[in-house]
Amino acid sequence: MILTNRLFERTPPSRDAKSIYIFCEGRRREYDYFKYFKEKDSRINIEVHQITPEDNNSPEGLFEIAINSTCPTGKNGNKPKYNIIEGDEVWIVIDTDPDKDNSRVEQIVEIKSECSKKQNWFVAESNPCFEVWLYFHQNSELPDGIPDTCNNWKTLVNQIISGGFDSRRHPIFIEEATHNAKTAHEKNKNILDSGYTEVYHLGTSIMTILAEKIRLIKSKI
Repeated sequence: MILTNRLFERTPPSRDAKSIYIFCEGRRREYDYFKYFKEKDSRINIEVHQITPEDNNSPEGLFEIAINSTCPTGKNGNKPKYNIIEGDEVWIVIDTDPDKDNSRVEQIVEIKSECSKKQNWFVAESNPCFEVWLYFHQNSELPDGIPDTCNNWKTLVNQIISGGFDSRRHPIFIEEATHNAKTAHEKNKNILDSGYTEVYHLGTSIMTILAEKIRLIKSKI
């Protein structure tokens, strides 16, 4: 498959574009994936915050990074990295795979509660990992013997997608992934068991503006 990211004409966002700010725990895979959608349409500005090895990328750590990057802090109201205006969205993209102290579930519950108190703040959770979302770009049904570890999901994605998932090519199928993941989630009565992902909510938000352009590009490949 050709590099579909090169088929888009680079289009910087306009001053009144809607902004979507994405904070991911993955330092590379998730960052590269969402970066694909930057500067694709003047009506939308997608900012993907890149964490460093020194950052705390736990659910609570990501939430703190998002707060510090978007909200004035300190008695002098220090200027944040991103200037959020009405209509913008903040997304925290996380996995459910266990951490060393088994505190992840509690952290996820806490940040979901905190995000619910803020306008247009959302959590997109994948169980056990982001590779579940990547899987749905090429598949509409969950596999037999659903993997229950991140390593097994990564192996599966590499097996079913020739050459592995390429963030310069495959994000073009975000519409299919959104439909497939949503259908699978609803089929399981919205229980976030292994093999399910809520990233389709973020996919829906992106597609609200980019759908027409993405469909046009897909018609050329």
